Amino acid sequence: MTVLTDLLALQKTDIALSQAHRRLAHLPEISVHKMAVAGLEAIRQQRVVAEHQTGEAQTEITQIESESSQVDAKAARLKKQLRSVIAPREAEALQHEIASCDAARSSYDDKELTLMELVEALRVQIDAYTEGERVETERVSAALGALRISKDAIRQETTHLEEQRSAMCLIVPGRHLADYEEKRKHISGGAVAELHGPTCQSCHLDISRGELDAMKGLPADEFPECPNCGSYLVI
Repeated sequence: MTVLTDLLALQKTDIALSQAHRRLAHLPEISVHKMAVAGLEAIRQQRVVAEHQTGEAQTEITQIESESSQVDAKAARLKKQLRSVIAPREAEALQHEIASCDAARSSYDDKELTLMELVEALRVQIDAYTEGERVETERVSAALGALRISKDAIRQETTHLEEQRSAMCLIVPGRHLADYEEKRKHISGGAVAELHGPTCQSCHLDISRGELDAMKGLPADEFPECPNCGSYLVI
């Protein structure tokens, strides 16, 4: 093999490495894992909201029960007082207050019943969210496992390619390797290219017959370059 064919083989390894790194960064398993994590986070937030609403409702129930007890105590005191009242106007005023207490107690009972029904519904939701979290956690775990397997496979591939590249670099003379590395920075199509007929496979432009003949006449230690893109040409 010539130095140019060695460099072409090195370039193919470099391309394979770049493709492997690109695949590693854009694995479909990455999106699947992100979606699973987002789903788990969403259901956790829903559970937290439901638990917060449950706590607020229970606090309000406790407050209603306290106020109801105060109303009951007031009504009991008024009823006791009513039994000892003789004056009609005073009795009527007491009866009016007792009726107000009864109305307030009825309102509190209605609110408490509504809140208790809300708490029960929220607890059902929380149970559903808890089960959903379990399912989503398993989904995240499975997605993460699949992602790790895919990443490990590509990392093994890149390790092999990097070892292969290191071995190839030992074969190519240092100055030619340095020239190759410099060209790679500036030529997107490749630092070394084959010819398919008169066409450079780096820039995909044709080279004239005269230019090709001139390249073939170059000394062995001088590498032909594409006049269009500057890539080394394996003729």
